[in-house]
Amino acid sequence: MKQEPVGLFEKYFIIWFRIVTERIWTGDKKFRNTTIAILLFGILNVFLLTGSVKDFFRLGEAAVYDIPSTLYGLNDKGEYEPIAEYYKFSRIPVKLEQLKPEETNYSTDNRHKVIQCFLSTEDNSFYSHNGIDLKGIARAFVVNLMAGRVKEGASTITQQVARLKFLSIERSIARKAREAWLAILLELEYPKDKILEVYLNEIPLGHGTIGVGAASRFYFRKEVQDVSWGEAAILASLTTRPTQFSPIVNPVSSMNKVRVVFRKLVENGRMTVADAEKEYAALEEYYTNLNRSPNDSAFSDRLNRFPYVTEYIRKNLIRSIGSSRLYNGGLKIYSTIQIRHQEEAEKALLPALQRQTIESNQRAFRNIDAFDDLYGSGYSLIADLYDLPEFKFKISKIERTFSSAYQEDIRDEFYALNLLTGDDFLGDTLDKNYSTQNTKDHLLPVEGSLIAIRPETGYITALVGGSGFRSDNQQIRPFQAFRQPGSAFKPILYAAAMDHSGKNPDPEKNVTPATLFADSPLQYLMEDGDEWAPENYSSEYSGFILLRKALEQSKNSVAVRVLEQVGLSNLMESLRGLLQLQGRDIPYNFSVSLGSFELTPYELTRAYAALASGGKTVNPISVLYVEDNSGKVIKDFRKDYEGVERKQIISKEAAFLITSMMKDVVEEGTGRGVLSYGLNRKAYGKTGTTNNFRDAWFVGYTPELVTSVWFGYDVGTISLGRGMTGGKLSAPVWGRFMARALEKEPAKEFPWLADVKITKRTVCRMSGKLPSGQCHDLLEEYFIPQTVPKDVCNDHGSAWNVVESKPQSPVSPKPVETKKQDTKAEKKPTESKPPKRKKSVFSGDEEIDY
Repeated sequence: MKQEPVGLFEKYFIIWFRIVTERIWTGDKKFRNTTIAILLFGILNVFLLTGSVKDFFRLGEAAVYDIPSTLYGLNDKGEYEPIAEYYKFSRIPVKLEQLKPEETNYSTDNRHKVIQCFLSTEDNSFYSHNGIDLKGIARAFVVNLMAGRVKEGASTITQQVARLKFLSIERSIARKAREAWLAILLELEYPKDKILEVYLNEIPLGHGTIGVGAASRFYFRKEVQDVSWGEAAILASLTTRPTQFSPIVNPVSSMNKVRVVFRKLVENGRMTVADAEKEYAALEEYYTNLNRSPNDSAFSDRLNRFPYVTEYIRKNLIRSIGSSRLYNGGLKIYSTIQIRHQEEAEKALLPALQRQTIESNQRAFRNIDAFDDLYGSGYSLIADLYDLPEFKFKISKIERTFSSAYQEDIRDEFYALNLLTGDDFLGDTLDKNYSTQNTKDHLLPVEGSLIAIRPETGYITALVGGSGFRSDNQQIRPFQAFRQPGSAFKPILYAAAMDHSGKNPDPEKNVTPATLFADSPLQYLMEDGDEWAPENYSSEYSGFILLRKALEQSKNSVAVRVLEQVGLSNLMESLRGLLQLQGRDIPYNFSVSLGSFELTPYELTRAYAALASGGKTVNPISVLYVEDNSGKVIKDFRKDYEGVERKQIISKEAAFLITSMMKDVVEEGTGRGVLSYGLNRKAYGKTGTTNNFRDAWFVGYTPELVTSVWFGYDVGTISLGRGMTGGKLSAPVWGRFMARALEKEPAKEFPWLADVKITKRTVCRMSGKLPSGQCHDLLEEYFIPQTVPKDVCNDHGSAWNVVESKPQSPVSPKPVETKKQDTKAEKKPTESKPPKRKKSVFSGDEEIDY
């Protein structure tokens, strides 16, 4: 409801009135002065009730409409295509020139049928009066007096425009006076055609539609210039009480009101009786085939191809440009969303979530009376001791029992009986009840997330926030679901460890893909006396294993030992830089190595994007720029994005190593499921599964795109079911999406590879050291030059080689380098040294809270 502001003139009227009154009574001619004052005050009072000086400056607003804003995404041709609209009321502005004259004239007036219908019902003398129709006022007065009620209005179209644009719907003499005053000013300011155009675009016509353009599209699924006489009559019948006369809500009342419109057309000479009857009869098919819910609205009918994307961008834009401008400013919002990517993301994830809901078969807790039955008496005692509130349910047990029985048994029978009886009210009630039911048979829905980001630009190209965007499911989980990443965190940890080793080489603590770690049970005694014993997923151990193989097989014990060897304090800066957590920090304990702290899918994907960018941070962006209705850029997010520095968190060499290790995860390890859909390019990624199968992850990338997929319940303590791992659930969805989304994009290499300084060496697959003459199982491995192993393998020969013998000079392998390096040190014969006693595995981590 519009509220008029109080002007400065009105504020000081009382002070001015007091001063004038004093002057009137101080003179000699008090009677004459009093008479003149009464007349002047009467005229002034009428002006204050009806007009204001500010009205002259507000007239320009009459021709300005609140227009919905449009969100655009990129199609396969690189062109922007509308994907969503933002508005509270639907309006499609129509120019009067678009409503072409009728070729077949029923009368001398050949204007478009919509114009003729509205003129006949609302203001037949619109083109002959000056804003106020005195004859119409007199006629309405007599008609209403004889009827004993308000049966006919006297407002002209110009008066209605004044009310719609500037006034409230309050019924009062003051408002009617203001309406008449503003109508006169509008007639002085605008030509008749412009006033009529404003009226046709501002009149509310029900179900959230404003104007004939939006109403025509909502009621008839066609443009207003293409409607028939009967459809134009329906639009004209909705001006007074749109809900009561809606053809969708009350078809019978609507047909009766349309008959009145045709009668008006006949009375005003715009149509003959025979033609009116013919056009009215043609409407029978429309009403017969009308099969829409009375609750339909233009809001639910709006363009919204990807609801999760629409909602995410809406929330961000409200913070930056405001809700009023977003809903009413006619803005054009250009996003980074790629339509193909978004379509394939929804095709890949949503059906998988529905299948997994049935597979996991977790039912909502229904025996809510159990607590009262088992512990009700005990609770009353505890409540008396600790002054607790009374334990009670919002609804009775009888109501809950009936509701459950109705939903599972009775409702389907009611629905079948209603097909025979055809009762509209009962049918609508049942339809609404079905549509608002959260999940079938009380199954808890398995939720999920998919988000895709371009590693070089940070553009978010696809976003799915759950199992389906509904009134009860609007959480955008890529940004709002805080879950443990599990083993999906290991690549971040290993990348930071290898980066630290490259910058601080230490032969005893270097972490490389060929570093040998013990895969064996671990047990720690915590400060509080509890024990922590991290286990592998399979509870099986492989003895000594190279780090590359440990990542491929997702060995938990090795992840903990990597953290022990390097020291969490040495890695914390790199981990913080990769994760870029806002307002939170990484827990300072060893369980970090197993992904025990919570991250959102967005944060984890952004960290992987940094790895795919050669160790540089990535600043994701979803909207590029926003234009107003005239095409002027009002907000350019690209400038904000370009102003944020991309920091080099880890070296390109460390990013290269972890990328090559994740390639093995996809081709030979836990992530083989991504190959199920024929991905025709190299892929790199890692699975993740948390305790008791509560979360299933796959996060990975190609040079073109970084994507994460997460499965889980919103209640973080509920299991997806035994064996529901990231490799089984998330990896196939990731592979399907990447294969389809990148199908039309050429494969390319990482642009930062040319600057990588990596050395390739042949090592013993058993020990990770340079091979001796007795090593037969060899492996080509990559190293940061400073971390190339110098020890020669002596693990072959006698059983355990307790006594070390001086090794022979190894065959010097050819280094494979992207740039020339100083190899003088390699010419010297390599000497093995007796192993030194290692320092405490907790050295440097004294402040860690175990």
